Amino acid sequence: MAGGNAGFSRRWLAAVLGCTAMGLGCVESADAASRSGRSYSAAVAIFWLGLVVIFVPVAVRVLTREVSRRERLSLVVLLGVALYGVKILGSPSAFTFADEYIHLRNTEDILRTGHLFGLNPLLPTAAYYPGLAAATAGLVDLTGLSTFVAGLLIIGAARVLICVCLFLVAERVTRSSLAAAAASLVYTANPLFLFWSSSFSYEDLALPLAAFVVWWLGRTREQAGRLVPTATVAVIAAVIVTHHVSAFALMGLLAAWWLAERLAGSAAAEPPGAAARPVAGTGVGWPAGGRHSIGLMALAVGAGAAAWFHFVARPAGSYLWASNIFPALKQLGSVLTGHTALRQPYSGGGAVPPAWYVLAGFAAVALLLLALPPALHRAVAAGFLPRRSGHAGRQGGHAPAVVAVAVAVVFPLTLVPRLTAGGGAVSARTSEYVFTGLGCVLGLLAGEAIRPRRGKSQRQGSLATLAGRRRALAAAAVVTAIFVGEVTVGTPYGQLLPESSRPRGYPRMVQPDVVSAAEWARGHLGINRRFGVDVIDAQALAVYGEQDTVPEISVWPVFFPETMNDTVVHTIRALKVRYVFVDWRMTRSRPSTPGSYYFSPYEPHTGGYGGPFPGASLRKFASTACAHLVYQSGPLQIFDVRLIENGSCVPAVARGPGGAAAGDVVVSP
Repeated sequence: MAGGNAGFSRRWLAAVLGCTAMGLGCVESADAASRSGRSYSAAVAIFWLGLVVIFVPVAVRVLTREVSRRERLSLVVLLGVALYGVKILGSPSAFTFADEYIHLRNTEDILRTGHLFGLNPLLPTAAYYPGLAAATAGLVDLTGLSTFVAGLLIIGAARVLICVCLFLVAERVTRSSLAAAAASLVYTANPLFLFWSSSFSYEDLALPLAAFVVWWLGRTREQAGRLVPTATVAVIAAVIVTHHVSAFALMGLLAAWWLAERLAGSAAAEPPGAAARPVAGTGVGWPAGGRHSIGLMALAVGAGAAAWFHFVARPAGSYLWASNIFPALKQLGSVLTGHTALRQPYSGGGAVPPAWYVLAGFAAVALLLLALPPALHRAVAAGFLPRRSGHAGRQGGHAPAVVAVAVAVVFPLTLVPRLTAGGGAVSARTSEYVFTGLGCVLGLLAGEAIRPRRGKSQRQGSLATLAGRRRALAAAAVVTAIFVGEVTVGTPYGQLLPESSRPRGYPRMVQPDVVSAAEWARGHLGINRRFGVDVIDAQALAVYGEQDTVPEISVWPVFFPETMNDTVVHTIRALKVRYVFVDWRMTRSRPSTPGSYYFSPYEPHTGGYGGPFPGASLRKFASTACAHLVYQSGPLQIFDVRLIENGSCVPAVARGPGGAAAGDVVVSP
């Protein structure tokens, strides 16, 4: 029986495990080909083959009606872990994503000093949300593992946790393990799930913890005693000190849940006739009220998150609002009023994507938008949403389903910021939250489409079963198309695979020679020195060199002028820059970062470079006696500019029209 407790199908289990292994093998082959510098397009084709081989068998099996609940849950977790393996295969020996360096710096600071809240030059806000770094440092101290392995284990455990909790929550929202499996598949298709949500980042620990809180509250709110609320508050506290957005999102969801119950007129308004009906195969329905108030927990999350945000993590306000939300809103307003051109989709990120890559993304978004209205209609028809009855007036809905629908209907609005250059990242970040509700709503639709009709003869029943299997295959095909397309939305084409070990131009990832230079700087210059450096190499200097790199938003005026003019001198002094790190690979190609910049998104020509960085702008550091070359290895140079920083030496060009010739210096008394 669908959703029952029947055992696993050994044949299917062997087939799915075999396909998963083959898929990961294809991914590893593609990664190896990319590292060795072989044809990127050919390697990408192997990579996509691997992803499809991993995803499709799981999708087909979990959407088949006769599968047991336990098998569905196990396969959903297997899929989540396998996709986490895809990310690990791309970075098997070290963290390589930009955000990973941020939290690696936090972790290393805790291990080195034994204190929280150290200065993090890569992202000051992250130091005030030390949950991930503290947990990783604790595991390192406890086990002796490397920071890299400990981080992988923690994020891997978080991946399992979110897969399990989302399935269980969706199961209780939809009252069907089949619909919950479909909801889980939709969630794995969100643009950030494959790579971003697998990275060593604070959100990737906080969001699974928040999902656990939602499931735990629904499962235990009727239980007596102090253990349940104590455990709830403990996990809520962990979310609060780990990630700001996840904490506020949890507050909003719990508040919406509480409000839906109040408006429905009962503590857990159910669809007609469903109040006592358990989720198939679990023996447990969604609790109808209870001792532990959802509203009280929402208040606890909100108060704790706000207090931490305003009184402890003070840089967070500027980071969230001034650096992300307000600029995105401003750009969106400019686009809507016609003052700014629309953002070019799939621009940036290095390699130009093929046409199919772009079409797949648009097709995935179109499928989601087309499926949303009938899914909402299905929720109303099934009694999950409040509706009017001709005999009894207005009937209450199923409060958790009301919340899921409220989250799902926001999805079209989250696409609007993608019209702007700065809003794409904000829009992408919302998918990890919005796809929770979107998955539940679309899961209801998938469950209705696959479920056979009742009241048929034996022959008609056999035909209906066959038709149901065909519909399951069709549903799996649609979800696969969404998965493929949303991966293209969330990942630039040139960043699907690891970079060549010998990049021809300006790299998009930290290179081994930069790590060596950073380690030299730590050993010979000391730690916590102020460095001016490009955005890629700053990651290595901050982590492996333990240096205080100048924030990317401020440092670019040091590098862009072609002479040591007043702008350069003033910026060095204002930012207290003591060393300048020069990477001559910048002069070989344009930047391949998603925003297409070398130092900062606010630098000139961001997103529109016609060629590589001008060499004259880097040669100026060697043309003045005020700067001293202290390190050189291949394309890398480190210049000591302390004499400029402390005012004891002034480059002649900076003196104005009456100054000496370029290269002369004036030494102050």
